[in-house]
Amino acid sequence: MMQLTEETRQSILQRLEQAIAPAVFQTWCRNLRFDAVRENVYEVPVPNAFYREWLEREIRDPLEEAFRQIFGRAPQLSFRISDDPETAIVPLEPSSADAPAAPREVPPEPPRPASVPAGAAPLLNPAYTFDTFVVGPTNRVAHAAALSVSENQGYVHNPFFVHGGVGLGKTHLLQAICRAILARNPYARILYLSCESFVNEYIGALQRGRIEAFRQRMRGSDVLVIDDIHFLAGKDSSQEEFFHTFNALHMAQRRVILSSDSGPREIRALKEQLVSRFLGGFEARIDAPTFEMRVAILRKKAEIKRREIPEEVLSFVAASVDTNIRELEGAINKLIAYASLSSRPIDLTLAQETLRDVATAAKQRIGVQKIQEVVSLFYGKRVIDLRSRTWTKSTSRARQVAMFLCKEMTSHSLSEIGSFFGGKDHSTVLYGIGRISAAMTKNEQIRSEVESIRRLLRGNSE
Repeated sequence: MMQLTEETRQSILQRLEQAIAPAVFQTWCRNLRFDAVRENVYEVPVPNAFYREWLEREIRDPLEEAFRQIFGRAPQLSFRISDDPETAIVPLEPSSADAPAAPREVPPEPPRPASVPAGAAPLLNPAYTFDTFVVGPTNRVAHAAALSVSENQGYVHNPFFVHGGVGLGKTHLLQAICRAILARNPYARILYLSCESFVNEYIGALQRGRIEAFRQRMRGSDVLVIDDIHFLAGKDSSQEEFFHTFNALHMAQRRVILSSDSGPREIRALKEQLVSRFLGGFEARIDAPTFEMRVAILRKKAEIKRREIPEEVLSFVAASVDTNIRELEGAINKLIAYASLSSRPIDLTLAQETLRDVATAAKQRIGVQKIQEVVSLFYGKRVIDLRSRTWTKSTSRARQVAMFLCKEMTSHSLSEIGSFFGGKDHSTVLYGIGRISAAMTKNEQIRSEVESIRRLLRGNSE
């Protein structure tokens, strides 16, 4: 590839700067390069698809005009994703003390979900905003903290660590934070990825000898968002790298936002130095939604889809699905699709037909919350004590019996069960279940207690 002379390139950029907003030029265009392919045909190397799409949409016309002013005719321009992102941006030194400082060599990285590989266009779920997040007693603190994180520039809650079971809204909050930050500052450098992506990119960088480029990318962000940070457990080298990345961002007063299926202390095989860092910010837990919250969530989903759904139908669905928000959404989507395909109104009869399997499974399964309520009543404890993160000797048997019955009578995984009992990890749940299982073979009293609770639960579900 040929390049224009530096003098010509600067002349083009000067004319482009006069045609667009200063902030836009400094962020997006200051370091653009132009490779001559043939007569009047040029390629503009860019680091990723996001740059390409944004420049194509916002910069093509003024850039073509800048070329026209220099060469007397409009060029054929194409924005090309560079094979080597580091060569796609040419850092410029300021020409004088008054000139603004050159931006970082690593370009701004917009947020992207974990499923999108590095270099791909970022995609945030348009439904994941604060306006669509239903707030209730099981997530109120997490929501308030997330809102504060998105608004507060003083970095009070840093890092922000949110945890809870599968499908309870952690990703929704993370993406809502990103959207709120970008709404106020479209040029904020937000790097959003899963912990698995962080580990894979780190390993790839080591293999290719590109570790410095990896570190610049991770530490060059204004906001680093890592989903499922518990994936670091047991990966010593990756933990060490993330520890230094975290320290670099924290010292520079950059934002770090993390999510996990359990609290920092409950992530086994996580280095104490990371646990300490995570606990140094703000930790918020999300629990399973209450019945009232499930109804409100379904009502919000119906509003988004612009469908009128009777309250009795919403209550039926909320009673049938007591696991997580993801399954709630799946149930309401199934109902709406069935109504459209059969050209029938959405009523209780249709809901009972459509969700017969779901309702039957729910009746057979018995919900975690019902188990907690019955066990608490049987042992004279409070439900809130069973759900507390604090483990006391006085509630130990009740909690272990409740976990044992949850495993026996529900379809939840060990990690999901743990999320209902103070965010305990799967190994803690497994230990409690094992204790009760072993005790039932030797201790007549415990065996009798468990059987009595079983009868109470089955009687309640009939």
